[in-house]
Amino acid sequence: MPAKRESLTRVAFYTRISTDEDHQKYSLGAQSERLEAFCKAQWGDDWRLHKVYRDTESGTHMNRPGLEEMLFDAESEAFDTLLVFRVDRLSRKVRELALMVDELTRFGVVLKSITEPFDTANAAGKMMLQMLGVFAEFEHATIVERTKVGMEKKAKTGAWVGGVVPYGYLLDPERGMIINEEEALIVRKMFRMYAIGKEGSSAICKQLNEAGHRNRNGKKWGRRVVLYMLKNPTYLGKIRWREILYEGQHDPLVSDVLFEKANEVLQERNEESAGRRWHNGDDRLLTGIIKCARCKSHMFGGGGHKNGVHVPYYVCSKRTSDHECEQDYVRAELLESAIVQDLKAMFRDEQFLARVWTEANKQLGAEKPNLEQEIAKVEAQATKTRAAIDRYFEAFEAGTLDAGLCNEKVRDLRARLEELEDEKQDLEARRERLELPAIDREMMATLVDQFDRVMAEGPNPKKKDLLRRLVKKVLVHDRRTIEIWYGLPNPQGCEDWNNWLLG
Repeated sequence: MPAKRESLTRVAFYTRISTDEDHQKYSLGAQSERLEAFCKAQWGDDWRLHKVYRDTESGTHMNRPGLEEMLFDAESEAFDTLLVFRVDRLSRKVRELALMVDELTRFGVVLKSITEPFDTANAAGKMMLQMLGVFAEFEHATIVERTKVGMEKKAKTGAWVGGVVPYGYLLDPERGMIINEEEALIVRKMFRMYAIGKEGSSAICKQLNEAGHRNRNGKKWGRRVVLYMLKNPTYLGKIRWREILYEGQHDPLVSDVLFEKANEVLQERNEESAGRRWHNGDDRLLTGIIKCARCKSHMFGGGGHKNGVHVPYYVCSKRTSDHECEQDYVRAELLESAIVQDLKAMFRDEQFLARVWTEANKQLGAEKPNLEQEIAKVEAQATKTRAAIDRYFEAFEAGTLDAGLCNEKVRDLRARLEELEDEKQDLEARRERLELPAIDREMMATLVDQFDRVMAEGPNPKKKDLLRRLVKKVLVHDRRTIEIWYGLPNPQGCEDWNNWLLG
């Protein structure tokens, strides 16, 4: 009888860089090569690589796709050992690192670093890991502090501290920021149009775009970009660092007088437009579900004054940003009132609701044969998986299969079996929902009464939430043609919904 071979060690690699790979001392590829060489030296041929998890983000936060995938697979017991080049590849914060090690230990995963002397399989290794984590966090904090101090010193000298170079300038490695004459012409034109010509940011964008001018990204000019440029002190020859202005080494693009005049006009218009600022959905009930049918962009709530009276409306985002759309403004209160009246009329029309329920049951019934086929398919796969488990046990009992390999295969198959059982339960639950019960007229009448009360007296967030449950999409073709998609509630959920309305 042949000697039984020890089960292979299942290894996963985690690699990370936080900046451009070309400037890293150890790139992702270099880290992987070192990790693979370590495995060959440590285990020879008795190891198997499960997966290489990669991230190109900072180690100061845990919301990294590669890290999240690794922890998910660790919980599924997909590997036994996690290898890293250095512990700071996982996290630079001691608390997060300790919590992560606790999780990995609970999942039966050992963490090892190929450049640092620790192994979380024993207590001494865990202590060493925490010490390394402290040093990694201290090193990161020191780097951040030195960087901030260096940038502040640089700003005080008037040098450019980094970031996106403003439109109108170029960054020369030796001379610093220098004027880009072609772009500078556009910047000066913007300031003159706004300060002297008293033209608004939207009008400036329209003229520049119609003349064929584009921003540095090759896109059309937008009003927010223009307004930001008009307030940017860099064009005065200043450097701003943490809201403090320093004299810059670069040449100004506009004079002090022109800059101040532009910002005076900007301040006046800000005060005048206080009544028509965008609310981003705070007050308007349909934001998030109302779209422009012409350009498919979202529409937002705005407002203006007519004869001293505030008038709320919806406006296409592309019309306000870069004038790429000519969609009409739509009076908000008229549209919202019409939708509310539509909903109340539908709820009170028993014949209409009966037709909707009949059609819905017809469409749901058409799904039943497909669901039955899917359930049968899942059951067949589950039967096949159980048979495979039995075969592995038979091979182990006959002495032709190593115990470790048998356990690994059976564990994977049982995990697959659990997935199939969950899938079957979901399909069966969907099958049960494929028939709507008869309409409860008394409940629907109560529902309408509560709907009236919420829309008349409820706070805006509650009104907005209620409409979201019933109105799925609003498409504005023009001021007089608006397409509305309704989604009536399932009767099974009416009882809960009614309680929610009362609350």
